[in-house]
Amino acid sequence: MEPADEEDLIDIPFDVRPEEHGRRADLFLAGRIKRMSRSKAAELIRTGSVSRLHGAPVDRPAVRVHAGERLLLKRRKLIEPPTDGIVIPVVHEDEVLVAVNKPGDLVVHPTASAYRRTLIHILRTRRGDDFLDLAHRLDKETSGLLLLSKTPAADSFLKDEFASRRVHKTYLALVVGVPEWAQQRADGPMRLDPRSDSGVRMVIGGPDALPSVTDLRVLARGPRHALVEAKPHTGRQHQIRLHLAHAGFPIVGDKLYLGGDEVFLRALNEPLSDDELVALVGHRRHALHAFGSRFRHPSTRQPCTLSAPLAPD
Repeated sequence: MEPADEEDLIDIPFDVRPEEHGRRADLFLAGRIKRMSRSKAAELIRTGSVSRLHGAPVDRPAVRVHAGERLLLKRRKLIEPPTDGIVIPVVHEDEVLVAVNKPGDLVVHPTASAYRRTLIHILRTRRGDDFLDLAHRLDKETSGLLLLSKTPAADSFLKDEFASRRVHKTYLALVVGVPEWAQQRADGPMRLDPRSDSGVRMVIGGPDALPSVTDLRVLARGPRHALVEAKPHTGRQHQIRLHLAHAGFPIVGDKLYLGGDEVFLRALNEPLSDDELVALVGHRRHALHAFGSRFRHPSTRQPCTLSAPLAPD
């Protein structure tokens, strides 16, 4: 690849999750970027394309990453479809906080495959706030309530509240199968599955598994499916999806935990139509919705409860 002018490059951020703490930098990147081999990740590191936002340089593939830090990958600007048709409803706004109802097919922050077509870039471009940042994250396919800060002070407060698990979140999931129980607590420590071909699949138990707890309650039952409320007490990657799958009730449309690595990788590597996805896993995306949050308001410190209506699909 020919050298690019500096103005043609962008920094793609990758925040290191607790379960990724201590991983080699090349393995970390290969696990985060679809279709990237470990050797390619190592090459990027050796050529100076990877750095830390703060801290020691990432100059060798064997450098270890640490939970909570942010790595930056320098890449060419991406060619992306226009974003004019993307609707991001605002469900609440005041002087320091904005809450939106995220669509179920939109990445929230820049990745190796999306920069302008991300929720944070679209909102910053459309709104023109002096400051706007994500207080937390949602998976691309998860719809629902997402909080953003409009001041640095609110941003620092909310991120600390999330990190300290003082924010109480409620999700709704449509699952395959009908539980006999009315409610139960899923207490299953989680870690990355070393046998997974995808590199992102989580598994219950094993060495270095991190505590993971989710309260589950059945809200409605149908002949072959049920609507389940999920309240996570921890914030692990794929926590609700894995806990429900482990209980025997995977989420409708979940390519990874219902379809398995084979379906997940197929969906990544070839464009599948909505009809094909419905035939494989029952829906075009996983049917998980961030319904509500209860938290302390960053200005008043008083309890605040917000919710977002279910997505049309």
